[in-house]
Amino acid sequence: MNSVRKRPPRRAAFTLFEVILALGILILLSGAVYSISSAAMEASRSTLAEQVSVRRLESFLRVTRDAFLNLPREGSIQLRISKSAAGSPVPEIVFQDAAGVFGIPSLAGGSLILAARPRSDGSRTFAILRVPKDTRGPDLERLQSDGPWIPLLPRVERVKWTFLANGEWKQEWPEGAGRPLAVRLEMEYLEIPGKTIDTQFWIPPLRAAAPTAPPGPAPGPNPPPGP
Repeated sequence: MNSVRKRPPRRAAFTLFEVILALGILILLSGAVYSISSAAMEASRSTLAEQVSVRRLESFLRVTRDAFLNLPREGSIQLRISKSAAGSPVPEIVFQDAAGVFGIPSLAGGSLILAARPRSDGSRTFAILRVPKDTRGPDLERLQSDGPWIPLLPRVERVKWTFLANGEWKQEWPEGAGRPLAVRLEMEYLEIPGKTIDTQFWIPPLRAAAPTAPPGPAPGPNPPPGP
């Protein structure tokens, strides 16, 4: 009796076409996951950058508000327009005899300048500069040009200061004009496009000193007791 030789069972295997198809699907899925992850990371970075910009703006407005609010009794402010190296106008708020503003404990008789200084990209940066006492003329110009300015808020445009006095907003506030009731700042902050920042800073009015009563007559001797 002839024995029948059995064929070994065929093992299941992937064809080359199936392997290529699986690799193609895997590449497509990897690309989709990468695109979604990249978009999520970019949105996260944009949100974080916007939050940092908003906090920087809030910090600037807070310290500026405190500077006006805590202006000492003997302190004064003025608006001065200087010129940049390129000849563009630079509005400056000058704090005179105002120790303690912007966290500076003492000015030693000097002044502090808050200015929107031009940048190379066409925008401006709010910065402060401490000016020693009796610094004038060429020395003041040199200090304003090359001095150690401390930046506070970059990338601002169209900066405008106005001052409230006698129920009217005034665009000029020269030296010796006294203390306004409020100061208004209007500007565009490029980190928050399409929105104009309009803020008012209140300045406490000076209270008149209470009049002292004139000295009364010196007390005389006690009258003798009656009968």
